[in-house]
Amino acid sequence: MKKIVLLTAALACAAGANAQENVDTLKAQKLNEVVVKAVRAPENAPFAVANIKLSDLQSFSKSGLELPYLLARTPGVLAWGENGLGTGTAYMRIRGAAGSRINVTLDGVALNSPEDQTVFWANMNSYAALLGSVQVQRGIGSSTNGDGAFGGSISLATATPSLKPSLELTGSYGSFNTYNAGASFSTGLLKDHWVFDGAYHETATDGYVHGTEGRSGSYLGALTYYGDKFEVSYKNVGNFEKTGQAWNGVTAGNDDVSLMSYGVRTYEDMYKMGLGKFNSLYEGMDIDDNGKVNTHRYQLRDGSLWRKTTDNFYQDHNILSAVWRPTDHWSHNVAIHYTYGYGYYNEFRPNYKLAKFGLTFSDADGNKVKRTDFIRKKGLSQHTYGLVYNANYKDENWDVIGGLNLQQFRGNHFGYLTYIANEAVDQKFRPNDKNYMYYNSDAHKDDYSAFLKATQHLNEYFDAFADVQFRYVRYKTDGYNDKFVANADGSYSNQMLKINKNYFFVNPKAGMSFHKDGHKAYASIAYANREPERNNFTDNGNYPAPSPERLMDIEMGYQYTGSNWHAGANLYYMDYTGQFVQTGMKSDIGEYLTTNIDNSYRLGAEITADWSPLSWMTIAGNAALSKNKIKDFTEYAEDWNADNGYRTIHYSNSDLAFSPAAILNGFLDVHYKGFRGLWHTNYVSSQYLDNTKNDDRSLPWFTQTNVSLNYTLNVGRKFIGMKEAVFGVDLFNIFDRHYATSGWVYSAYDKKNMKDSDPRYYQIGFIPAAGFTMMGNITLRF
Repeated sequence: MKKIVLLTAALACAAGANAQENVDTLKAQKLNEVVVKAVRAPENAPFAVANIKLSDLQSFSKSGLELPYLLARTPGVLAWGENGLGTGTAYMRIRGAAGSRINVTLDGVALNSPEDQTVFWANMNSYAALLGSVQVQRGIGSSTNGDGAFGGSISLATATPSLKPSLELTGSYGSFNTYNAGASFSTGLLKDHWVFDGAYHETATDGYVHGTEGRSGSYLGALTYYGDKFEVSYKNVGNFEKTGQAWNGVTAGNDDVSLMSYGVRTYEDMYKMGLGKFNSLYEGMDIDDNGKVNTHRYQLRDGSLWRKTTDNFYQDHNILSAVWRPTDHWSHNVAIHYTYGYGYYNEFRPNYKLAKFGLTFSDADGNKVKRTDFIRKKGLSQHTYGLVYNANYKDENWDVIGGLNLQQFRGNHFGYLTYIANEAVDQKFRPNDKNYMYYNSDAHKDDYSAFLKATQHLNEYFDAFADVQFRYVRYKTDGYNDKFVANADGSYSNQMLKINKNYFFVNPKAGMSFHKDGHKAYASIAYANREPERNNFTDNGNYPAPSPERLMDIEMGYQYTGSNWHAGANLYYMDYTGQFVQTGMKSDIGEYLTTNIDNSYRLGAEITADWSPLSWMTIAGNAALSKNKIKDFTEYAEDWNADNGYRTIHYSNSDLAFSPAAILNGFLDVHYKGFRGLWHTNYVSSQYLDNTKNDDRSLPWFTQTNVSLNYTLNVGRKFIGMKEAVFGVDLFNIFDRHYATSGWVYSAYDKKNMKDSDPRYYQIGFIPAAGFTMMGNITLRF
C-alpha cells in the first residue's frame, strides 16, 4: 500500500496540469451526502444529535487516539482503552450502554460484528483520517442498517474525494514510543470524470501497561466516476492490528493474602505500590511477608519467557455503490458490500485446570494431573455480504426516505491448545507438536430490514416526523463450544451448540419539532427491539434461551442559537423490558449468566452550551446527568458454604453498572490566524462495577485535562509545491492524574474470610489510564 501511495502521488502531480474541474465541487459533496442521508437525522429531527466536522476529524487524527476518544467529547459518551494510552484496544459507552448496543455504519453499511453486535475499535485504527464527517445519535434515533441502536448510533462517512490533485503526509511521535504515520492523496479529476484517492495510516506503541505494545493500521483505496447526475464508486477499506492485551487490568482483592489487606482500595493505591502498569496476562505477582510486591514473567518449559498476549485481526471492507439524482426531487443510492475478517489471540494460562479444556490425565503411578500451564489460540473467520438500497423524495413540503438492507453473515469459531507445560500431558494430547483443537463452531446470521421515514413540513415553523422499520433476523450456530460439562465417569464433554432462532421486529418512531428565529424545540417517542448476542446463548448452558430486549425511548429538547452563543437541553427516558444484566448466577457450565430482567430505565438530561465573546475565542461545555436504575433486582451472590452455592439479596431500586450519574466536558478554543489551541477538561462521576449499588465495588470519580496546540503555516507552493505545513503537539492528562477508567469485580461469601466490617470476599480489576503523556506532530500538504 505504501508503494501505491507514492506512485499515485506522482500520478497526481503529473495529472494536475491537465485536470479540469468540470464536476462542480458542491454537486460532488451533495452526491456524497446522499449515501449517508438514509441513516442520519436531518437538521430539525426530533432526536439528540451531535455532528463532528471534517476539521475536527483531521486535527484529532494526528493524536494517535482511537475514534471513541473524539466521540467522548460529545454528551454522555465515555471512552477508555486497555493499554492506558487510548491506542489499540479501545471501548466506548453511550448513556451507559456498551458497544453491542451502539449501531455503527460506514457510508450506510453496518460495521457491527453480526454475532457480538459490537464494533471492535482496535480494528479501526486511524479511522478519523479517512472520514469526512461523523454523526452521533443518542438513544434509539432514526432507523439505520444493522443491529438495533439501544444506546445510540454512529454514522461514519468517508471524505468526499478532492477534485484537485493533492497529497498529505503526516507523522506523530510521543510518549512510550508511540507513533502515528500516514499519507493520503487524490489524483484530482481525470478525463473530466474519474478520481482515484486513497490513504494509509498506522499507529504503534510500547503501551503504558506492561505487555501492551502493538501496531495497527488502516488503508483506503477508492475509484469514483462522476456523471452528470450520478456517481459510481468502489471503495476498499481495510484494517490490521497486532496488539498486546490487558483485559484483566490490574487486580485487587479483600482476602487476607491479597492487596486489599495492604490498604488497596483504588487504582491510586495500586499505583503507589508500584502496580500501576501490572498486567496479569503478561506477568505473575506475589507479596512477601513484609508487603513487598514482586512481579515475574511467565516461564515456558524450555526456559524462555512468555512474550505477551496478543490479539491479531485483519479485515477488508469492499463497497461498490451508485448514486443517481434524476431530478431535483428524487435521489437513489444502492450499494453492494462484502467484508472479510480473520483474527485470533494467543494467551498464556498459568496453573490452569485441565478440566477447563475438557482434559483428564493420570500419570504412570495413577496420580491425577489437575493443573498445568497452557497457551491457547482462539479465533474466528468472518464473511459478511449484503445489499443496501435507499430512495429519497424531497420537495418543499415532504422529505421521504425508503430503505432496504439485506445482509448475510457466515463465520467459524475455533480454539487450539498450542502449548502444554506438563510434558506427559503434552505428548498425549499434542503428539508430534500438533495443535489440539478443543473448540469448533460455525455460525450463520441473516439480517433483513426495510424502513420508511418521512418528515412533513406542516408550515414554516413545524415539522412532523414518522418512521417505521421492519426487521427479520435468523441466527443459527452449531458445533461444540469452548465450555465443558462434567460427566458421571469424571470425564468432560464440550457444550454442544444447536441454536436456530428467528426474530421479527417492528420498530416505530414519531416526533414533532418547532424552529423559528434561532429557537428549536422537539419531542419524540421511539420503540425498538434487539436480539440476543452470541454470548447470551453460548454462556447460557442448559438454561432457558434468552429473549429479545425491548426499549421505549422518550426524548424532548430545546435549543437556542444567538449571534455568538448557543445553548440546549435534551431530556430522555429510556424504559427497558428484558434488558440483559448479570445477576451473579452461573450456568451449568460455570459461566456468569447475563439474563433478562423485567424492569429497568435510564432517565437523564444532556446540556450543551457555547459562547464566542471574541472572534478568536470560544468557550463551550456539555453535561450528561442521569439516573440509571433497576426497579426490582435479585442478586445471586456466590456462597462457598451454602448447599446450593448461592445466597440471594433483593434490591428494590438498584443502580445499573457502568453508568456514571454525571459526565462533564469543558472546552476553551482559541483560534487566531494559523494558530489553534484547545483546552479540554473532562469529569466522570463514580460508577458501580456490578448492579448492587455497593461503594466498595465501584470506581472513584476522576477528572483529567488535555491540551492540543497547532499552527498552520501557509507556504503557497513556494517550497517543492507544498501548500501548507501544520505543526502541533497534544498534551494528555496534563495534571498527571492516576485513575481507572473501567474495571470488573468478582465477589463471594466465605466464612473463613468474612470480617465484621466487610463480610464479602471480592476482587476488583482496574483498567488504568496513563499519567501525563504527549504527542508531537507535523503535517505537510501538497
